Amino acid sequence: MPDNRELLKKCLGELGLAPRREEEILRELGDHLEDHATALETRGVARVEAVEEALKAVSDWPGLRRDIALVENDETIMNYRTKVLWLPAFCTFTLSMLLLALLQITGFRPRFYWLDRGLFIPFYVPWLLALPIIGAVAAFWLQRAGGRVSHRVFVSLAPPIIWLGIMLIMLLLALVIDRHVPFSFKLEGLLTYTVAWVLAPSLALFLGAVPFLRKRQPQA
Repeated sequence: MPDNRELLKKCLGELGLAPRREEEILRELGDHLEDHATALETRGVARVEAVEEALKAVSDWPGLRRDIALVENDETIMNYRTKVLWLPAFCTFTLSMLLLALLQITGFRPRFYWLDRGLFIPFYVPWLLALPIIGAVAAFWLQRAGGRVSHRVFVSLAPPIIWLGIMLIMLLLALVIDRHVPFSFKLEGLLTYTVAWVLAPSLALFLGAVPFLRKRQPQA
């Protein structure tokens, strides 16, 4: 309804969105009401009356405005979270796993370090040495994307956070399924896993991210 755009805008009210996006919404809504008015005109209704009837078809303009604003704000929040959290975290985790798989394929094996009580903890030393680079890339990505410091820390530590979740799930399953295994043995396995796959990688990733946590956050 190009000739009734101002009337449509008056009925809908201010959406509080970017001008370009607001114009797109008004155009889409106007096209929908135009189709309604055209259908009435084909049945012999005068143009002015058809336009009025099309506008009356929307029984609750304030409610429609709230619904549009709610949907747009939800999409904005989701897009922001995807941009500064979920996508970078997924990429950080995937990159770290690809690097580990590449090292394993090329023949690198973990080195076992002895701890007290006969515990041997495996470390992929070349992988741990490369993790600071991955942490730095993740924090730098978030810095450029406008992520807060908490976002940079979370994304940089995404791999050990995911491994920690997997570890807790495995522990719960072990407590339920492997009841015949001594609890002390399970705790030893938990300690080994925590040091090798959570604490050590977290330290390496965080060391790489530190330089990009100190710098001033740019404007989003």
